[in-house]
Amino acid sequence: MDRQNILTIILVLSLIAGGYVWYSYLYPSENAESTVSEDQIISPEFLAKTALLDKTKIDADFLKSGIFFELESGPALPPLPALSEINGRPNPFAQF
Repeated sequence: MDRQNILTIILVLSLIAGGYVWYSYLYPSENAESTVSEDQIISPEFLAKTALLDKTKIDADFLKSGIFFELESGPALPPLPALSEINGRPNPFAQF
């Protein structure tokens, strides 16, 4: 067989196999059992921590306090250089 024919056959078979795998993930068979592993079960510790987070109340009144309004911003950023001062080629991907 010609090398190009072999490559074509391999390409077609891989496309068919990829299509089958893709289709089986999109439309799983109804006969398949849904197995639940231990990793997928939510632990009681996780549920307890989630419940603790739900009970937590954050007091945002400090955003309205005078101390917060007295805060000052940091130093100003330096100005950007002019386009004529920027070093480098106009098109770094152009050939020399």
